[in-house]
Amino acid sequence: MNHLPKRTNARIAGRRAVNALLLAVCLFLLAVWVSRLETSLVRSSFLTGYVLWLSLIFLTLFNLRKKLTMLPKLGSAAFWMQAHIYVGLGTFAVFGLHVGWRFPTGGFDRILAALYWFVALSGIYGLYLTRTVPRRLTQIRVEPIFEAIPRLRYQLLQKATAIMDEQFENNEVLRPVYYRKLRPFFENDRGPWYMLFPSARKSRALVAEIQKQHRYLSPADRRASSALAQLVRECDDLDYHRAMQGRLKVWLIVHVSCTYSLLIVATWHGVMAHAFSGVLR
Repeated sequence: MNHLPKRTNARIAGRRAVNALLLAVCLFLLAVWVSRLETSLVRSSFLTGYVLWLSLIFLTLFNLRKKLTMLPKLGSAAFWMQAHIYVGLGTFAVFGLHVGWRFPTGGFDRILAALYWFVALSGIYGLYLTRTVPRRLTQIRVEPIFEAIPRLRYQLLQKATAIMDEQFENNEVLRPVYYRKLRPFFENDRGPWYMLFPSARKSRALVAEIQKQHRYLSPADRRASSALAQLVRECDDLDYHRAMQGRLKVWLIVHVSCTYSLLIVATWHGVMAHAFSGVLR
């Protein structure tokens, strides 16, 4: 059993090595083909343009494949994910060959290049997110569905209010702390800054504030205040999930929508290139 993770890691490393080698071979053959065309005084931009355009179509199909889970003959999701990653990485070289490894000078071409770089770099960022966010979230005690987080936070508010009403109705030590600091924490969202940079600093401060009142409480009240502190931790866990899952969802919406926009603009670019070259006459 102890050797299973090592074998799994070795298999994953081997698969990545094969995929990288296959990508390198394809790019090398494409570069050789482009070099021969240029040597023969034949424009290679149409070749690289078609390869890049077809790569974009393939990349957009990944989002469609994720929605068609009932069709196993299309290949596993893991296969499509790997293909999406390596084809996406390969477009960097194809795009470089297409533009001659320089930034375009025309206004429309600059817009198209900027759109491509935004999509490509957002894909790299998305690869980082999909590799790190799930690992971070597995370290949290709860695993809520994103859409259920507001309801779960409201339930924590109800539990905290019940503890205060049942145990601390006439307590002048903890009740001011609850209504001044704890209740707003349960009721309000953490704000955009927390969504960008989630931190447990505020929840730790609230827990410390609760524990600071323990010396004024009876043993029964201390148990109730400890339960209240646990609710603060659980609310913080939910907020962290919402921040990280929300980051993934926002990235996916932006990346996919910009990819479709890039495909549309690239298609128009190809049509205009053919028209001005005389191919469509």
